[in-house]
Amino acid sequence: MNNNDRKFGGRLIDIVLITTIATLTVFIIIFTTTSNEFKFQNASANSQTANQSGSGTVNSNVEPEISSSATQEIVNTNIDGIRLVNETLKDSTKPYSIQYVKTNFESVNTEINKYISDAKNQYENIIRLKDTVEQNETTTNLENNLKIEVEMYPHQDQYLSLVFTKNVAVKSNTYDTSIYTLFFNLETGSIIDFQQILNDDENHLTSLSDVVRYSIVNNHDYQKHINQEALFKVTEPKWIYFKRFAIIEESLVLYFNKGEIGNSDIGVPMATIPLSSIYPLLSKEFQTGIENHSVITNPPPQKESSSNTGKKVALTFDDGPHPTVTTSILDTLDKYDAKATFFVVGNRVEKYADIVIETLERGHEIGNHTWNHENLTKVSSNQVMDQINATNVAIHNVLGEYPTVFRPPYGAKNDSVISVIDLPVVMWTIDTLDWKYRDSTNLLPSVQKNMHNNAIILMHDIHQSTADGLESVLKYLQDEGYEFVTVSEILQNK
Repeated sequence: MNNNDRKFGGRLIDIVLITTIATLTVFIIIFTTTSNEFKFQNASANSQTANQSGSGTVNSNVEPEISSSATQEIVNTNIDGIRLVNETLKDSTKPYSIQYVKTNFESVNTEINKYISDAKNQYENIIRLKDTVEQNETTTNLENNLKIEVEMYPHQDQYLSLVFTKNVAVKSNTYDTSIYTLFFNLETGSIIDFQQILNDDENHLTSLSDVVRYSIVNNHDYQKHINQEALFKVTEPKWIYFKRFAIIEESLVLYFNKGEIGNSDIGVPMATIPLSSIYPLLSKEFQTGIENHSVITNPPPQKESSSNTGKKVALTFDDGPHPTVTTSILDTLDKYDAKATFFVVGNRVEKYADIVIETLERGHEIGNHTWNHENLTKVSSNQVMDQINATNVAIHNVLGEYPTVFRPPYGAKNDSVISVIDLPVVMWTIDTLDWKYRDSTNLLPSVQKNMHNNAIILMHDIHQSTADGLESVLKYLQDEGYEFVTVSEILQNK
């Protein structure tokens, strides 16, 4: 082969290599471009799907979580911008049937979705807790169920009341029947609370409290079933107690949970107050279209409370009930006609139900101290709610009523904890340190050293040394002229 042939062959190889490299480069560019376009199209499609899953101005991230096996039906209602959601889960372990609504307002939907999500989480956690407690039992054919229904009540074509009724059954036992309400402006989507209804006037709230008590006490259907002391506790003129309300056919309706103010025979009690009868108490916004037939100038008599003069003290006991110590403390309290508040731990309530019942029957107050004495600052908001709700349910199952005060274990609380608690959070002003010293002779000196009017004294009814040293404390306080009251009474007078 001559030199020319070699040069030609070399050039041919170079051409083939260059062509091959160019072709591969084109393929790579095409592949990369196509792949990127495909990824972009997928992302766009996913984004579009996510946007379509909401309605109005609702963001998908506030939608309640829906199980993949749940079915959901959304239907229009005769109220503009309001759609009814029917969601069902047929599951052998945690079935549910839930109704709620979608609106054109993100703020309203956020509140509704939070309520629905919390209800689902609480339901599942109660089942888990019950399964844990009864893991060694062999009972079968016991059903769980969560049912939420919603009723809608328009008012003057401008406002809408939503009334949710939740029923929870676990292991075929009714665990909870409760009410949640939401009242909002159909034109603006602004959520309206009770303070706006009464023009943010505490004097108006005090007058309304009297009217509500009168309405309940004089309701013929309720008279044989009402616990008047419980009623007066949850109708104290404090905004926190007036969250469940609706306006229905020109009447203000206030709701109580089942068992909250009496036995379960009365179902879900409610006070129905004609708006015309409380006309002066209403803000101008809600006086519109209402005639003034007020009788507020002659309010019904209010239950006499203990005098605000003189010295008062609240004795509190945490961590019980205890099978022997709590009973011993109750006997000592009886000797001095002393009332106290017992903050009970939920997982002990059912086991010592007879002691919890006896505590209430002797005139003492029962408070919530979480399910298993958890430090609430170290758990999530959902776990905080689970701790509180499970204990509320346990107390209600035993007593037929819910607690109205709460104390965090170790006194551990922060803004996050407080934000999810729907009960007055009660701390203390005197810590006897009975849990630390376990010495009956140390109890009295710690009280004497720090005593003051309206003191809230912290003790524990799980230590025999506390029971042994209690009488000397009671005698001292009685000799000093102190009246023994519950924590709620101390809070009321502050």
